[in-house]
Amino acid sequence: MEEGHVIMIIVVHVDDIFAVGQKERCNKFDRDLNKMVPVKILGELRWYSACFYDRDVERGLLKISEQRFAEELAAEYGVEWGQSVPLPVSVKLSDFDVNEASADVPFRELVGSLMWLATQTRPDIADAARAVARYCPSPKMVHWKAALGILGYVRRTSWMGITFEGGVVTGMSMQVFVDADYASKAADRRSVSGGLVMCVWGGVTWFSRTQKSVTLSTTEAEYVAIADVLKEVLFLRQVWRFILPDASMPCIPVFEDNQGAIQNAHNPIINSNLKHIDVMHHFIRELVERKDITITHVPTQVQHADFLTKASSKQSFALHRDFMMNLQ
Repeated sequence: MEEGHVIMIIVVHVDDIFAVGQKERCNKFDRDLNKMVPVKILGELRWYSACFYDRDVERGLLKISEQRFAEELAAEYGVEWGQSVPLPVSVKLSDFDVNEASADVPFRELVGSLMWLATQTRPDIADAARAVARYCPSPKMVHWKAALGILGYVRRTSWMGITFEGGVVTGMSMQVFVDADYASKAADRRSVSGGLVMCVWGGVTWFSRTQKSVTLSTTEAEYVAIADVLKEVLFLRQVWRFILPDASMPCIPVFEDNQGAIQNAHNPIINSNLKHIDVMHHFIRELVERKDITITHVPTQVQHADFLTKASSKQSFALHRDFMMNLQ
């Protein structure tokens, strides 16, 4: 740092290092590091942690993808092609014989690889990977086939990645989408939260996760999901403040399709019907009152976090995927 400003960001993963900053400073860092420790300087960032970084300087685009990893993974499991969605609505993972023996297949290994893709560059398989991962302790053949189906979709769309569009940084410009699928787990009736944070036209963070507690209504499930995604937002705001301390921090729009959850977030009076919600979730109201965020209603059809909570039709899935990954 110089005079309280970040001049370079250095990312280290095991023995791989890359620097972000002005070219002259990065070159100097390379030379100085090489004097202390012998390093192999590879030039402009292209590959890092199995991800490929493709820059189009003229158009101001950066695409991050894992095509090679996806294709090699599909070849390892003998998968050549797949469907146009990772997990069709017709697939019922809970439809199996409880007395059926666990499948003697490398299920955990495959699910682990799918989870890696889902958390790095393929948010479009996040919900499907979460759904099959629940059966890792005792997978049946229906779960194995579903996991292979997800891999087939990944192979079919291996060229896809997340594309970001450059521009002038004038402030913290984020869009947040959040949704929940109420009581979707038949075993314990826990709901699923889905969250998406967009910045410079691409998804920068997302999640599809089962909620930790059972909720008693759709409104409550959505309220818990809002709390989940705002934790991600607060972290990103802190990172932004560290990197660009002089940049403005505008009020962040959070798009939600449940009117009841929106009213709860804006209502300063505790409703007796909501006392059973854990106190931690009420920090939402404080953020609203401070005008750090604004929670806005959005129609379900354009709730782009919807496909992070449940299987969708082909048309709906493609709409949300293309928006989130900014497919060119």
